[in-house]
Amino acid sequence: MSMSNKNFRIAICGGGLGGLTLAVTIGRFSDVPVDLYEAAPQISTIGAGIALWKRTWRIFRHLGLDDGLAALSILPPTDTPRPGFAFRRSDQTGEGIQFYRMMVPYGSTTLHRADVIDLLKHNLPPSCTVHTSKRLLHYTESGAEGITLHFADGTKARTDVFVGADGIRSPTRETLFRAVHAESCTEGECICKAATPVWSGTLAYRCLISVEELERAHPGHRATSVPTMAVVYRLEHIICYPISQGRELNFIGFRTVPDGEGAVYGEPWVQESTVEEVRQMFEGWEPEVQQLLDCIRPPSKWAIHVIHELPFSTRGRIALMGDAVHAMTTHQGSGAGEAISDAYILGRLLAHPLTTLARVPEVLKLYESARLPFAAAVLRRSRLTGLLYEFSAPGGYDGAGRENERAHLEGVARDIYAQWEWQWEGDGDEVWEGVEERLRVIVAEEGVA
Repeated sequence: MSMSNKNFRIAICGGGLGGLTLAVTIGRFSDVPVDLYEAAPQISTIGAGIALWKRTWRIFRHLGLDDGLAALSILPPTDTPRPGFAFRRSDQTGEGIQFYRMMVPYGSTTLHRADVIDLLKHNLPPSCTVHTSKRLLHYTESGAEGITLHFADGTKARTDVFVGADGIRSPTRETLFRAVHAESCTEGECICKAATPVWSGTLAYRCLISVEELERAHPGHRATSVPTMAVVYRLEHIICYPISQGRELNFIGFRTVPDGEGAVYGEPWVQESTVEEVRQMFEGWEPEVQQLLDCIRPPSKWAIHVIHELPFSTRGRIALMGDAVHAMTTHQGSGAGEAISDAYILGRLLAHPLTTLARVPEVLKLYESARLPFAAAVLRRSRLTGLLYEFSAPGGYDGAGRENERAHLEGVARDIYAQWEWQWEGDGDEVWEGVEERLRVIVAEEGVA
């Protein structure tokens, strides 16, 4: 860590994976003071499993946390190709058809989200102060006072640079886009609409399955030995993979509501459901699906909402990251990885010795140019991947005709692989190297001017 002696402080709203990674990154490369504000009484998480691929794992290596992650994972990623998802067509009472076992050149690892949160919490730098029970309402800007954060408990806090890592319902994003609306009413109407979360049309039923319980009831079940497994049919599918060092399975049953995409979802986005509701969804599916359903616990039902491609993610000394910018469907397990990638690039830039308070707006634009288009492309890929999983991709096999089924399924397999390739192409380091070089060019041009 280099001592930067910078004359500004940074506030982060949101103590999830993205916000914590940002604080850790800033502390790894500088001593810039950071205030981390979390709405809940303590930093914790909802949700269970996450997948970490090559790019994300390398970020944790650069932060010195890869050994800690390895201790929490079932099998850390390696450079040796190994099997990934097993794809099966399971919408039949007899044994299903395994039509694809995706081999991945680098591999991935699956972990419990809470384990990763705890690892990051324990590695927050001394320069970071955590404030809990601080739910942001909005922020205001003043040239003399900088940025003032207004919280629900009536308190305020001042900062020089502000990052909203506050999720899909981000008050930071809402404040930012309302400010643009006020400046340019015609343009702002469109911009405010773009910043509003929309329903993807997908419902996800999430729960954990005890591996010990599954083994006791159904010895040798595939899900306990195959690292990841996806079960596919039109409008519904299941994904199930091990977490918590193999002690539990993360089970998610998906249902796509016809014409639901873009519609208003009038119920709570997350609510409790029942085992019976999930069993009815997959009634008549193959035996190994029924065996999984024998062991599921009461699930929570999530209406998956997304943020469509935002026209910008920074303004002045304000930046957005993670789900506040690019909340996406879960079909590539990339939401966490993209938030962590945001945090790493943004954190390295803010910690950089060449970054001064006067340069922060330009520095944030460098972050935006590096991350916003990339994450938007992942968001589109995730949507298409979900359609492929359910035989609903435009122009693709619809699952209805069983004649020449094997050939059709092989085509689906090729399309699925093509959507996943980006996960192991390149290592992401070149992104940071390019951004840093652009920062150096900016500083050099200032000297010429």
